[in-house]
Amino acid sequence: MVIKHSAESADSPPSYDYVAAQATSNVGGQQLPLMNDKNANQQVQLPSIPPNTVMAVHSRPAPMVQQPIVYHYQNPLTGERIASLLPPDHPEMICLQQGAHVNETKFGILGILAAIVWFPLGIGLCLLDRRVKCKRCGAVIDNGICG
Repeated sequence: MVIKHSAESADSPPSYDYVAAQATSNVGGQQLPLMNDKNANQQVQLPSIPPNTVMAVHSRPAPMVQQPIVYHYQNPLTGERIASLLPPDHPEMICLQQGAHVNETKFGILGILAAIVWFPLGIGLCLLDRRVKCKRCGAVIDNGICG
């Protein structure tokens, strides 16, 4: 591919007004006069665009964004209203609707060893080293000291 440049185009590129007039010469079905050397000093009339007009930049349609479903709950114990994205059959929402968790307690190995080695006082240490978790939703209620 060979591109030939003339000496005239390399020395003086076309003016901005000339290029803008060529680009908008056929806007809105109106034929606008093109700029040439005879009317270079005259004002170029651009088509008037009414204010607050939205013009398409590209031809692709904008993707439709689906709004998330918001569920509204009421805490049975406190009467507090809660808005959540979780559906009613989600385990966390079941615990909220019933007002209580199903507790599962696991004791840590350090608490069990302390209960055996220091029998009367070790029981208190064993109770401090426990992890309480909900069986239904998996929420950690109490993590203990060593957790």
